[in-house]
Formats: sequence, structure tokens, C-alpha cells
Amino acid sequence: MSLNTVRKALAGVVIAGMALLTGGAAHAKTTAQQTFTLQVDATPPTGEPWAFLRFFPSSLKVHQGDIIDAAWQATDTPHTATLVPTTDPDQWRTDNQSPGGPYATFESDSAIGGDDNDTIINPAVGFPSDPTCGTSTTPCTFDGSSIVNAGLLNPNPSDEPSFFTQVTAPVGSYSFMCLLHPGMQIPLQVVPDTQRIPTPDDVAQRAADQAAQATTVDGHLADSRAQAVKVSSLGQGNVLWTINAGGFAKNVSANEFLDSGLTVRVGDQVKVNGNFEIHTATTPADKAPSRVPFIVPACEVPGPDTPPPCAPGVQFVLNVNSQALLPTAKNDLSTPEAFRNSGLLTPGTSFTFDAAKPGVYAIVCLVHGPEMSTVITVES
Repeated sequence: MSLNTVRKALAGVVIAGMALLTGGAAHAKTTAQQTFTLQVDATPPTGEPWAFLRFFPSSLKVHQGDIIDAAWQATDTPHTATLVPTTDPDQWRTDNQSPGGPYATFESDSAIGGDDNDTIINPAVGFPSDPTCGTSTTPCTFDGSSIVNAGLLNPNPSDEPSFFTQVTAPVGSYSFMCLLHPGMQIPLQVVPDTQRIPTPDDVAQRAADQAAQATTVDGHLADSRAQAVKVSSLGQGNVLWTINAGGFAKNVSANEFLDSGLTVRVGDQVKVNGNFEIHTATTPADKAPSRVPFIVPACEVPGPDTPPPCAPGVQFVLNVNSQALLPTAKNDLSTPEAFRNSGLLTPGTSFTFDAAKPGVYAIVCLVHGPEMSTVITVES
């Protein structure tokens, strides 16, 4: 046997041994780059105002150099697509998104030099970290050292947005999250090239399966919670009716009030509880959203802000309407035309309407608009 023949035989033994140790050549990275689609939100059944405050699938593994396409599949709820160098997204939110934190959702306009004492959407949350990238041809780069944020992107069922990021971060664990919705986050792992990972098709199938589960199970549970009514006595024949501003289950939000409405009597009270998505309970429904929009785009200038477009060098801001944020001093349902507002309802908060005079009072959420509305009928 020649020396070359011996060398070839030994090389074959070594290659076979390595294949056994690594699970075969299929475990190795076979392409320079793959694109993985990460589904943002999901499409609810027709007629159901549900928002899926989740990413699908619930975890993602990539190799260095791979691209993530955060692809919206939502109907009415904005989100961010944000890559964060942390293995503990909950702690990161506590450290960075608590009031006054660098990524708190809301802040005073004074933080950017404003003088109106307005509440604004934090630009670090609402606007992209780099507006020159994020497309399929020019993806942003996540190198694991800093945050990459798409900014708030609004869904458009006829032309859904996407945000592309190339992951060049070192092997390790990171997080992909929405800065607007607590709990909307998944672990992102960058693994060695020799480690096998699910293919883009595998990821797409997992996303579809998990979204189907959320739609058929979690959405209906959230819906049932939105329809719950609790009745207790106020004494003297009057009743306290407790309803919910939407329902919530496993980060699925049913953005709806009672489908059937509510009929009460003069002297009763209607208490509206908040939950894990922000809402308001506001009347009259046909006029309040146009008179009191939740978000007011503006140009931050000395003195009163001006409407867009903004001049070069002038900060574009998203003002949160204080009339929407704050409860009205009056809570009586005394005329259907009178403006009454709960202010922003969040977990653990509530607002109570006093049924003062007969009438039909249409209630709407200023955050989610006409799809989230109901009617309270007050009888004598």
C-alpha cells in the first residue's frame, strides 16, 4: 500500500469521526447567509379586534451574518422591532423603561428641549435608531454592542411593513422585543457556524403553528374576559356594574368592550377596569376620537408646537394628548353629548361612571378607535 493511499484512508477515518461527533455535515453552516422571517403580531378572525402582542416563533437561533426580517402581520396595533444586547429582557425593561428611563415609552417634551410641558412618545422608542437602514437591500446591523430599533411602525394590511437586520453579534444570547408592549419579547441566540439550526422554512412553520394556537385558543380567552360583567349592590336598590376595558390572555389583547352593550338604571354605577394593554373609556363615541385624538404629530418649536411638516432641523414629535391621558373631573352620564373620559387605563386602575340621567351613551377607546366601542343605556 502506498503512502498516499494510507494518508487518504486515515483522512477518511478522521472525517467520519468528526461527522459522528458533530452529528454530520448538515450541522455545519452551509451558506454564507440566510434570511429568517420573524412574524410580528398576527391576523385575527374576521370581525374580531384582537392584537397579538407577540413575536412568532417564540425563540430564534441564527448564525453570524444571517438576516432577520421582522414582518408585520397586524391589523391595527403599532409595534417596534428592537434588538437588545441582554439575556434578561424583563430586567432590561425595569432598568431602561421605568419612568425617566432612557427607553421609557412616554416622557416630557422638556427631555428634548421642549417648553410646552407636553407628554411625548420617547423618540428613542418611537423613531428608528438609524433611519438609513432596515430594508431588504440595506439591512441594519446588530453587532451585539448596542440597541437596534425600527421605531414605531404602524400596520397596513394592504402593505405590511418589514424591518431587516443583519446579525453580526458574537456567539451568545440576546433579546428581540417590542418597546411598546411589555412581555412582547423572545430570546435570540447566535450560535457557532458548526451548530445546526432550524431552516428558514422550519422557522416559518413554527411561527404559523404558534400563531394558529394563539388565534384559536388565546384570542378567545382574551375575548371572553373582555365580555365579563360583575354585578354587586350599592344599596338602596342601586347596582355597581364592573366591566373590563378589553381582555388579555398570554399577551393577546381583545381590544373591545361589551359586544352586547349594557343597560343600567339611574343611580347605578359602571366601573371600567384597566388591563395589560392601554385603553380609555370615553364618551361620546361619535365625536371624542376626532376632537381628542390620542396622538398628535407636531413640530417642537419655541412656544406652541406647530403641525407638520417640520422645517429642517426642527424636531418632529408625537405628542400624547393630555385630554386623552387624564380623567375628566366629572364622571356623570347626564347627557350623551357631554365629554367624559376615564383617562389612560392601565393594570390596577379603573374609572367609574355615575348613571345620572336616562339616555344612550356611546363609549369608545381613544387609543384603539371605533373598533373598541360599546353602548351604555341608562333607563329611569
